[in-house]
Amino acid sequence: MKRNTLPALLLFTLCFQRLCAQEFIGQHSSNYAGINRATFNPSSIAGTRYRYHINLISFNATVNNRYFKYFRTDALFHPFKNPYTETDMYGKSKLTGTLTQGEHVNVMAELRTPSGYVGLGKNNWLVVGFQSRMRGFVQGSGVPSVIFDSYKNRLDDGLTKASSGSFKDFTFNQHSFFETGLTFAAMPIRIEGLIRVKVGATIKRLSGARNVYLNIWSANYQVRPLKQEEYVLDLSNVNYEYGYTQPIQSFGLSSLFSSDYGSGTALDLGATVELGRIRNHSQDRANYILRLGAAITEAGKITYPATGKQYSGTLSKLTVNQEKMIDIGNNSVKHLEATFGKSNSRDYSYSTQLLRTVNLDADVQFAPSFFINATWIKPTNTGALPTYLYQPELFSLTSRFEGEDVEFTLPITWIQGNQNPTFGFSVRFGPAYIGFSNFGALASRSVQPRGSMAYFGIQLWKLNEKALTKRKKS
Repeated sequence: MKRNTLPALLLFTLCFQRLCAQEFIGQHSSNYAGINRATFNPSSIAGTRYRYHINLISFNATVNNRYFKYFRTDALFHPFKNPYTETDMYGKSKLTGTLTQGEHVNVMAELRTPSGYVGLGKNNWLVVGFQSRMRGFVQGSGVPSVIFDSYKNRLDDGLTKASSGSFKDFTFNQHSFFETGLTFAAMPIRIEGLIRVKVGATIKRLSGARNVYLNIWSANYQVRPLKQEEYVLDLSNVNYEYGYTQPIQSFGLSSLFSSDYGSGTALDLGATVELGRIRNHSQDRANYILRLGAAITEAGKITYPATGKQYSGTLSKLTVNQEKMIDIGNNSVKHLEATFGKSNSRDYSYSTQLLRTVNLDADVQFAPSFFINATWIKPTNTGALPTYLYQPELFSLTSRFEGEDVEFTLPITWIQGNQNPTFGFSVRFGPAYIGFSNFGALASRSVQPRGSMAYFGIQLWKLNEKALTKRKKS
């Protein structure tokens, strides 16, 4: 039993990789993103040109080019399916990709279930919206290259090389939860052609939350050959701590709200100012010269019931082969208990702080319907895994052409810790849209980092035709 350690850290660190920002990069700046833009800045939907906007369904997940080779659709949702199933989870995790380079690895998935808003009053000065989404991600820090390479290349495919050494301060944890929120946005100041001021807030309930983590404070390792193309990984003097809030249980809608899982609250606050206007501009399109936005999002935390457990201790030796690696990939909690045992048992005592970021953006309309957007996302929470969700700092520069029925964006994103920027694109035709944050990684294996955010969605809307008619007459 004590031979199964490493798979636990292997699978969870590499199968999930840190969140880049759970926004639709490119679409996040669009004036036609509707309720989906409210997660970036809740004030953005005030004064909307829509009488109503509905997100039927959309997803946002990390993938690599292996995903398009094997095309396992449900692999996209691996991060938030992990608490509910152990069927082929290892294989699906191999289709995800890292968004960052170095000792951090990250994967995320988000499923935005039906959400929407309705505009009220003259010029939709008041907007009320509802949001719901399933979210999952695993974050790792201090990931040693021997673990990353053993997982990525497998131990039985002939690519592994013999090596030895030591590592310390390695941590990974997997989070998943369900989120519902009410958004209120208002436009208290509107001087046509001069200025519009918008404010907004989203109050969120977090439920169905689960967390699993493993800390390896220190360990020695040796990768040695077993057969012609098969290797094993030996660990010795392993100082560890692990814990979980809930073992795997079958999924049901009630589990998203069950008190057996973690729960909490969170708050988003935002403000937007639009300045100037372009003459002879189409009445059904955004008309400003400069838009400035600022928001604080994901301010909150998740707490867990006392049913969870934590264990710690030291193991003298552990041996991992490819079969054991697959086993841990399919059921992490069961494997952690079988591998490390249950020494120094205590109730799970951690809470999870959410991402808490400051989101700033400036949007300039250089010509009718052609925009350049600059976005800066700065994390403000502090701590160490597994007690908080980490958001790397990023800056994105996006060129955008937008209209009611057609839209194209070309985002360039710089992520903290990465050596090079990533180049993406998104396109929207009518109700459907699709986008990637790092298209180069999907087209070429030489591009680093190898992962890309991929998103797709379908939306419905109705323009505020009464307000548009008044503007045309005036």
